[in-house]
This record gives sequence, structure tokens and C-alpha cells, in this order.
Amino acid sequence: MDSPKIMVMGVGNILLSDEGLGVRFLDELAKTPLPANVEILEGGTAGLELVHLVQEVDFLIIVDAVNAKAEPGALFRFHPHDIQVFPERYEVSFHQIGIIEVLTMAKLLGQAPQTLIFGVQPKSLEWGLDISPEIQALFPRLAEFVLLEIDSIQHEGKFTSTLTT
Repeated sequence: MDSPKIMVMGVGNILLSDEGLGVRFLDELAKTPLPANVEILEGGTAGLELVHLVQEVDFLIIVDAVNAKAEPGALFRFHPHDIQVFPERYEVSFHQIGIIEVLTMAKLLGQAPQTLIFGVQPKSLEWGLDISPEIQALFPRLAEFVLLEIDSIQHEGKFTSTLTT
């Protein structure tokens, strides 16, 4: 059996401090050697041009800033379906075309990966290239969660069902 194709995508606008945490997090993840079937992608604020990229993978792990009206640094793990069920709980993207639209389009075109989202409540959305220290401090823990998911996909062919943030 071939190894499933896994993509870890960081999304966000790096010009708005913590809004870019998904993209900045990829630097932390890159410190760890990853299996050959795992690809890292800076989604940035890209929109529908990401559709064809996500169609090529079996599993997609997204890291993004989410507005769950929680304490800065609060960490959330959810599936795209959860947003449709509880739309008021997660405002997933501060960008123009959200990743949910990208996934919906991929599904309409016949191929959407199994997707998991790790969202972090940002502290600051001010203009600036730096991530808040409190958010930056979460990156090693977040990397552990992402690596656990990759490991679960490699060995069980699915996301972990027991991981809680």
C-alpha cells in the first residue's frame, strides 16, 4: 500500500502579526524531519488557486488563526464540518476567501482531502511582521499535535480520535 499523501498548510496574512501564525508555524515544524510523503505548504492568503493543490493530497492539516472569542493562545482542533454545524463558534479565517471555500470547491470538483484544522486564537491583528510572544510560545506544543496526527495517519490511516487540545 502506498503511503497517503499528507499536506500541512499554514495560512494567514504575515503582515498582520498573529494573523500570520499559520505560515510562521511552518518554520517550527520544519525543524523536525518529516516523512517523505508529507509536504509543507505556505497557503498565505491564497484563495481558489489552492484548490488544485489540495486535490492532490489524501490528508490535509491546516494551521490558521481563528476567532473563537477565546483567550489569546487558545488552541482548537476541529474538522471543516464543525464550522458548518457551529458557525458562530469558529470564525475560521480573517482572509478574503477562506480555506472552507477552497475545500468546498475541491469537493465540488470531485476530490477533497480528509481535513483537520488547528486554530489558534490570535492576540494581535495589528500591522507588523512579528508574532506575539505568547503565540510563538505555543508553536512547539502545536508541532507535537501536528506530528501526532501525521503519525496516526501513517500507522492507522486516519486522524487521531482521542487528541484533545
